Amino acid sequence: MHTEGRTHRRVNRRGWWVVPTLAMVLVLCGCTASKTTRQAASPAVVPSSATAVPTLYTLEAVRPSSIRNTTHVVLTVSGPVRPLVQHLSKPDRLVIDLPETHLAPKWKQRNVPISDGRVRTIQVIQSQPNRVRVTLALQAIRDYRIAVQSAPHRITVELLGSTMMAHTSSRTAQKDTPRERSAELSPRPAMSSRARLAPIIFIDPGHGGHDPGAIGPTGLEEKRVALQVAKELRQFIQQEMPQYQVLLTREQDVFIPLSGRARMANDQQAQVFISIHANSSPHREASGIETWYLSFAASARARKIAARENMMSEKQLSTLDLILHNMHETDRINQSAVLAQSTQNALVEHMAGQYPGVIPRGVEGAPFAVLHRTMMPSVLVEVAFISNPHEEARLRTPQYQRALAQGILRGLRQFLQTAVVAMH
Repeated sequence: MHTEGRTHRRVNRRGWWVVPTLAMVLVLCGCTASKTTRQAASPAVVPSSATAVPTLYTLEAVRPSSIRNTTHVVLTVSGPVRPLVQHLSKPDRLVIDLPETHLAPKWKQRNVPISDGRVRTIQVIQSQPNRVRVTLALQAIRDYRIAVQSAPHRITVELLGSTMMAHTSSRTAQKDTPRERSAELSPRPAMSSRARLAPIIFIDPGHGGHDPGAIGPTGLEEKRVALQVAKELRQFIQQEMPQYQVLLTREQDVFIPLSGRARMANDQQAQVFISIHANSSPHREASGIETWYLSFAASARARKIAARENMMSEKQLSTLDLILHNMHETDRINQSAVLAQSTQNALVEHMAGQYPGVIPRGVEGAPFAVLHRTMMPSVLVEVAFISNPHEEARLRTPQYQRALAQGILRGLRQFLQTAVVAMH
C-alpha cells in the first residue's frame, strides 16, 4: 500500500559501506578483480550467446531540498541500484557511486545548484562507462543517512546540520504559555554516558494534564490509557531490545505541548518516535486499530481526527497542509509510512490472535502536529476506540494494555530490522 524502503546503516563514518549480502560481495569482487582473474573463474568454453550482460540503469534526476536543519538529496534511478558511499575529508565531501548506471541521454546538468549552509555543490559525472558518481561538497553537517527505496526507485541522502535544535527550540518556546514551558522544561531522566551512545526510541503517551483526550462511556480517559500502554511498551523494549535506550515524553499526568514532545525527541536525536492514542467516534459501534503517519489528510475523516488530536480547527489545518506540501517527498515521511505499515500489521495480527472481533482499519496519512515537527520516522497509533463500550472495557485491563504494547513492539522490531536508520 505504501512505498517500501530499506535504509542501510553506515558501518564506518569515513569508509566504504559494507553491504551484508553475499550477492553484493560477489558483484564488488567482480568489479574490482583483474581481467585475468575473472577469465580464470569462467568456464573454459562459454558460448557468446550465454555471456551475461549486466543491466544498465539510468540516473534520471537529482533533486535537493532544504528543511530547517536538514538537507535532502533524492537521486531518482530507473532500477534497483545499490549505492557505494564514501565520506572523505580535506575537503569534506560525500561520494556516492552508482554501479551499472549511466546518465540519461539528455543529461546536461554537471553541477546541481544548491547552497544552504550544509552542502556547497552537487557534482554529477559519468566517472566510468558503467558508473555514475555523485559528489556532495559538504560545508557543515553532523551526520547523514542513506535510504534505498523502490516504487519508484530512488536513493535519498539526508544530511543533518551541525547546529543542534537548541536555538530553534528557544525561539519556539517563547510562544508557549508559562505553564506549557514549565512542563516542557521539567527534569528528565539522567542518562549515563554509556546510555547516551545507545540509539534512542521515543514513546509519546498522548494528551495529559488538563487535556484528557477522548473519554469513554464510563469515564475512562485517553490520557491514562496512553500512559499505561507507553510504560508497558518501554518495559518490553528494555527486556527484548536492550541495545536501545527508551525515553517517554511524559512519565506522569502532565500536559506537554505538541511542539515540546517532538522537540524532546529531536534534542535526543532519537531514531524512532511513536505517539500512542485511543480513538473516538460519535458512532458507538466504531472500533478497531489504525496507524497514522505524517502526510496530507486524504479524507474528511482524516482531517477531523487530525484536528482533534492537534486541538485545532479543520480550517487551521490548511496552513499546516501548505507546509507539508514542500515536505511530502522527503525520506522521513517515506520511512514513517513504512513504520506505520509495519506497526499496523504486527499490532492487528497480535491482537486478533488473542481477542475476537479486532478490526484492522489500515494506515493513512494526515497532518498531525506532533509528527510534523519530528526529524525521525514517526507514527501515531490509535490502539482502539475508547468511545466503543466494548473496547473501553478492554482498554481498562492491564492484560489488554500489555497485549497492545507487545503488538507495537513486534512492528517496531520488524521496522528496525528491515529499515535500519543510520543515526549514529
